[in-house]
Order: sequence, then C-alpha cells, then structure tokens
Amino acid sequence: MAKQSFLKGAFILLLANIIVKSMGFIYQILIVRMISPEGIGIFNMIFPLYITALVLTTAGIPLAVSKYVAEETALNKRESAERIFSSAVTLLFIFSTIITFFFILIAPTLIKTLYTDSRILPAFLFLLPALLFVSLSSTIKGFFQGLQDMRPTAVTQLIEQIIRISSGFLLIYLLRPYGLTWTAAGLSLAVFLSELAGLIYLVTLYKNKISRHIFQRPSLTIIKRLLSFSIPISITRITSSVISTIEASLIPHQLKKAGYNLSQATSFYGELSGVAFTILAIPSTLTFSLATTLVPAISEAQSRKQQQLLCQRTSDAIGITIIAGIPCGLILFFWGPIITKLLFNVTQAGEILRLLALGSLFLYLLQTSSGILQGLGYVKTNFLTTTIGGLIRISGIYFLGAHAIFGPSRIALSYVTAYFTVSLLNLFIIKRKAGISLQQGFFPRLLLAGIQLCTALTYLQKIVAHNLLLLILATFVLAFLFLITLFLTGDKYSYLIITHLCEKIKKGNV
Repeated sequence: MAKQSFLKGAFILLLANIIVKSMGFIYQILIVRMISPEGIGIFNMIFPLYITALVLTTAGIPLAVSKYVAEETALNKRESAERIFSSAVTLLFIFSTIITFFFILIAPTLIKTLYTDSRILPAFLFLLPALLFVSLSSTIKGFFQGLQDMRPTAVTQLIEQIIRISSGFLLIYLLRPYGLTWTAAGLSLAVFLSELAGLIYLVTLYKNKISRHIFQRPSLTIIKRLLSFSIPISITRITSSVISTIEASLIPHQLKKAGYNLSQATSFYGELSGVAFTILAIPSTLTFSLATTLVPAISEAQSRKQQQLLCQRTSDAIGITIIAGIPCGLILFFWGPIITKLLFNVTQAGEILRLLALGSLFLYLLQTSSGILQGLGYVKTNFLTTTIGGLIRISGIYFLGAHAIFGPSRIALSYVTAYFTVSLLNLFIIKRKAGISLQQGFFPRLLLAGIQLCTALTYLQKIVAHNLLLLILATFVLAFLFLITLFLTGDKYSYLIITHLCEKIKKGNV
C-alpha cells in the first residue's frame, strides 16, 4: 500500500472534507429551513450526550492504533502493526456492544435527569445503535491512517455524507407530519444509516487486506499498550463531551431563568449550535485534516528521533492553520449577519456568529495544536488544557448567561475566551517540547493581506447583502486573493498550499 507524505495525506483529507462539509453545510441550511431552529435544537441538544457515549465506546483506541501502527511501520515491523489492529478490533467490539446496551437501558432516566425537554429521547435512542458501527470503522480508518494512507478515510466520509443527506431528507419528508419530536428522531436515524454504510464500504473494499488480521487472538500486552495511550485521550474526550452535554442543558436553563420560554430557549440553542457553530466550523475541514495526519506523521518523526523534521511538520501545520483561519475569521466577523440571513433565514445567529468570529483563529489553532500534542504523546497535557477550556465555558454560561438582553452575547464570548486561552497554552507547550519555527516575515505579510481583506469586506458589504450568489462568489474570490497576496510576497505556507493544489489538478486525481 502506497504511503503518502504528511502534506499529501492532509491534502487528500482536505479535499474530501471540503466536499463533505459543503454537502453537510447545504444539508444544514435546508433542514433548518424545513424544521425550524427549534427542531434542529432538539437534535443538536442530544448530540453531545451521544458523543459522550461514543467516546466511552471507542476509548481513544483508533487514535492509539494510528500512532502505534505508524511507529511500528517506521521500524519495518508490519506484522506487529497488524497485531495491534487485530487486538484493537476485538477490544472495541466488546466495548461498543456493552456500552450500547447500557445506554439504551438508562436512556429514559438519563434524559429526564439531564434535560428539561423530553422531546429529545427518541432522537437519542435512534442514535445509540450507531455506536458499534462507528467504533469498528474508526479502528479500520486508524489502521490505514497509521500507514499514512488517507484514502479510505476520505472515501468513507463521502459515502457516509451521501447516505446521511439522502436518508435525512427522505425521513424528514415522511416524519414531519408527526411533529418535531419524530422529525428530530429521523435525523438520528439518518446518522445511523450513514455509519452503517461507511462500515460496510470499509469491510467490503478492504476485506482482503484486513480479514486475515481481524480474527487473530488478541494480545494482552498489546491491549495494555493501547490502553496506556488511549485512556488519557479517552478521559480528555469524555471530559470534553460531558462539558458539551452540560452546556447543551445549561444554556436553555439559564435563558429560561432570564425569561425565555422553552420554545425560545430551544430555538436559541438551535441557532447557536445549528447555524453559528456550523458556519464557524467550515475551516475545520483543514484543521481536522491536519490533526488526523499529524498524529502518525509526528509519531513517525519522533520514533526516528528526527527533531528537525518534527519541528518542520509542526511549524508547517501551524502556519497553514493561521493562513486559513485569518480570512475565515474576518469574513465571518464582517459578513456574519448577512451570511446567516441569506443562507438560513435567521437573524439572531448572525450577531452571535460575529462574536464567535473573534475567537475563530484560536479555535482552529486549538484543533491543530491538539493533534500535535497527541502525536507527541502529551495526551495528559492535552486533557489538562481541554478541561481548563471547558471550565471557562461553563463558568461563563452559568454566571453570565442568565440575562434577558445580553445573555446570548455573553454565552458566545465565553466560548471565545476558552478558545483563546487553550490555544495559547497548547502553543506554549509545543514551543517548549518540539519547537515552532515560523518563516521570517510571516506576520508582517499576514498584516498586509489582512488589511487588504478588511478594506474589501467593508467596501463590498452592501453589494453582497441581498444576493446569495454574489455573497458566495465574493467569499471565494476574497479568500483566494488573500492567499495569492501572501504567495506573491514570498510566503512559504501559501506556496505549499498552492503548489500542492496545482500538482493535484495536473495529475487529475485526489
């Protein structure tokens, strides 16, 4: 199997993620319009709890598989890498089966205890069976990521998104007459079907390569090794998921204390999670791709004791993240209300998005830096900084959110403060442990390109305010001009992006 370079692997995932995110973004726009922010709020309110169950199921093992397979392969120990994969599949099959049945049994009591809105129970129950499929497919993808082959991950994402969208529209059409409760449950069933399709594809396409490894007797030594790395990651993700679950419960609760009724509080959460965060997450197509490829790439460099390569990969990832994050953040800040109005036909989310855009760059750096820390093996450090960020968000929501006028804005600023704090902590630690050496003159070039972009955004604001096509066209053109400005001034990271893109276009493949 062909091994891909760090940037090539990231680029494959990036292209797949751009397609997947674009499809998902359009899907999100349409379902918000079809079932209202309140309906999407019901579905999104339960999702953090589902992610908590998923984290308990996978226990960070797919990431451990990626890391250790990369290390063993770098040392030419392919058989050892395959034994790691085999043990992980067995372990996760047992975990996922037990945890799925456990959550099905306690779901009614859990929902009644955590949430004020009982309409979310059917949506949660329809999501739970997907846990088994996600855990197994994540392990298979982790194996190929460890081999630095990102194609299985990329293709699986595309298949899952196609199934999720097509089945989602069909189920909304069939269930909408029965009310928002069952419409939200239909969205959950669409997720279940998409995860099943992704697993079937992975097993079918790669059965000749993996079937001989899956059914080997698991090694207790390997399981201990996997757990020693994955448990701190699992604790980090569980903490993050629990914090998100608390936020999903706490935000409507605090707004109700401020005088909102149940429908208004749920609608605001729907606009925050289903509109503002959806738009804010668009650049995560890049940071997710980088974080996924960074773990095996950094583990490989570290296992070979190649400090210069380690520093280079770390610095390139951070530089590329900054280049992607700045134009996205500026566009969302200047045009946030226009974007939410034209795309989703909602207004309050636009002002919330504008506030969140203040911390957008730090959110993207947080995601990339977390991947770097995991690749370096500093999973406990990542847990600590993640927990700090979660506590900042919850404290802000609890102490500042219960205000009739400024509650929503204060909730958004709590997220911004958390992003800023955690990203700087992560970067400080990476600087000490691996080194960060950005190109000389990088920040003056960014300042020049940023000033030009701000000027253009201000000038074009009224022109794009009432035309969706012009808005989309202007967004892509301005982002491209930002990149070209950096490229023409000799920026290394924009050069890496553009040359890799040109190479792919020339070859005509992904």
